[in-house]
Amino acid sequence: MNDRILLVVGDKFAPYIAQKEAITVSQLHGLLSLPVHILGNQERTVLVPGQGIGDMSRQRLLEAASQSSNISGFDFSLWHNLPERASGALSHKAEVCNVLVSMPRQVSAREYELALLIDEDCELMKDHLSGQHVQGMVVIEAARQAMLVVTEAYLMPKSVIDYAFVFNALSVSYSHYAFPISATIRTHITECAVDNPKFLKFAAITSVEQCGRSVAEFTMSFSAMEKSRLVKQERMQSVKAHRQFVAVVASDIAVPEVLIDQAQ
Repeated sequence: MNDRILLVVGDKFAPYIAQKEAITVSQLHGLLSLPVHILGNQERTVLVPGQGIGDMSRQRLLEAASQSSNISGFDFSLWHNLPERASGALSHKAEVCNVLVSMPRQVSAREYELALLIDEDCELMKDHLSGQHVQGMVVIEAARQAMLVVTEAYLMPKSVIDYAFVFNALSVSYSHYAFPISATIRTHITECAVDNPKFLKFAAITSVEQCGRSVAEFTMSFSAMEKSRLVKQERMQSVKAHRQFVAVVASDIAVPEVLIDQAQ
């Protein structure tokens, strides 16, 4: 008898599982907690991890499985060899739940592959959820992080300079919905200018693929420069913007007084 294949997704993707061989994390916890005689002699089920499952959630599931009397009916082998999530240092994220991509794998001189790894507790899944598909902003952020991770891991020159990054351009084209199943992110570097250590320039075309087809494609470029220099530029621009803002507010406040004077 062939094994049954069952996709497991985060609870926030519950609407996706309708009419599919899929369950949520909470439902799987429920199955693991049932007395063994309730499930009976069912066929062995291969559990496939989908999107929305964070590292802590996966760890809790494996711990629950190890203590379950029903473990013989479930195959968790795919859960032990998942891609390693990229570090916060590479992705520029302070919270691990907000890191949406794996460590990159170089496949050619200018092309890299990463896995999409969505944690449903990430900052972009707090609201605006259909539950059926992965919202576009999550896909954009994953592509942005992929470019950063690849750059930090492979392209940055060895230097004592403390760099800061600035995105210069980002465009996106969606062709299909992205769903909470496995996805591959391919980043092709189109520009890598690192001759001037004080000002680095990078550009890439990145695609997100599911089931062998692209669901979205991104063109992006950004630069890296000495952090102290960038902070200085940011401060100067913020002071200028604030002065302009105060001038506009003062002008708006003065208008009613002028009208009153004219009326008198």
